[in-house]
Amino acid sequence: MPGAEELVYEVFLALGLALTVGRLFEELFARLGTPPVLGDLVAGLILGKTFLSIFPTTDVVRTLSWFGVSMLLFYAGLETKYRDFMRSLPMYGVITIGEVAAAFTLGYFVGEFFGYAENRAYFVGTILVATSVSLSVKALMEIGKLSSIEGRTILGIAVLDDLAALIIIVAGISLAKSGTFNIASLLRVVVVALVAWLATVLILHRVSNYVTKFAVKLHVEGSLLAIILGCFAILAYVMKYVGISYLVAAYATGLAFSEARGIRRIAENIKSLAMPFSVLFFMMTAAAINIRTVLQPEYTLFYMIMLAAAFAGKLIGGGLTSFLIGYPLPSAIRIAVGLFPRAEFCIVAAYFAVSGGILGPEAYLAALLIVLVTNFLTPPLLKAVYLRGPEISTVTPRWSRLISRFKTRLHGEGQSR
Repeated sequence: MPGAEELVYEVFLALGLALTVGRLFEELFARLGTPPVLGDLVAGLILGKTFLSIFPTTDVVRTLSWFGVSMLLFYAGLETKYRDFMRSLPMYGVITIGEVAAAFTLGYFVGEFFGYAENRAYFVGTILVATSVSLSVKALMEIGKLSSIEGRTILGIAVLDDLAALIIIVAGISLAKSGTFNIASLLRVVVVALVAWLATVLILHRVSNYVTKFAVKLHVEGSLLAIILGCFAILAYVMKYVGISYLVAAYATGLAFSEARGIRRIAENIKSLAMPFSVLFFMMTAAAINIRTVLQPEYTLFYMIMLAAAFAGKLIGGGLTSFLIGYPLPSAIRIAVGLFPRAEFCIVAAYFAVSGGILGPEAYLAALLIVLVTNFLTPPLLKAVYLRGPEISTVTPRWSRLISRFKTRLHGEGQSR
């Protein structure tokens, strides 16, 4: 095992490559009219295991890169207005149910198509469920659409998506161990995860102004930034005991502080911190994948169908559900595209299935391929769909319109009497 000094050198090498080569590739892709984050992924592929194998993907580098993406999601939370998010939460919940159901069902049918037993097909479906919002956040930031209606919707759904993925994975582990679902255990996970997340947002929002007011009164320079980052760090640590990802905690903390006094200046500080380290994250995810290992000819059909299902599940579930509840068609398509990327939960689901002997290595390789392709295609697709169709300033759910019409009709009938 390398010593502390060697680990520090690995970090310096990774940061040096990310902040020079990664930035140069970002510039190249920006000049080509494509999202710069695509440059990070290409640079990671070239410097990583697929080609040159000089980018370190050790645990310490991964740790630092995950810190970077947590800061990115923290910033995304700060850019989301608390009141807007909470007002739209029922709508986000309906869309999440639709897209999770579609993605899981398509994956399950893919497993059935290839002759997997029910418990094996379940994990094939699980691989396709969760969205990795980090790449969509950066792509939306680069095209100036993070605060758009669709951008906020993508973030809201992705947060609920992670909670849904956690529940489905826990249910799958229960199925693998006992052959049946442990309903009590599953309900406990659902209740604890939802209550913990909502309680974090609601309580922290209620005290956010008191926290910032206290921090501003301190005489030490940078106290406000330090206190807010400290709150996030403590919450992220506590969340592990209820099974919630620190990435979800990062967004929750940012959302809770989004309307606090003096937070705009802090948001810019967080952004400055997040951008260089998020480059490290995107390069690391690409560098860790060896395309030559992923592409095995005997599983070509399985890979192709899994990739098609990965895109179709979000397009049908996220896009169609968004359209049905009231989003215009261009906006529904933007939401679906923003939900395409997969990352950590996709790999986690595949890991549990393969390590538990439920699925073979082809499932893990399919998950890696899905992560690779969705991360490469989402930024240009997201930019393309934002160029088509008008911008929207508000969304009224169809059920609200129906309720309004019903009330108007009742009022009219009452007057006629």
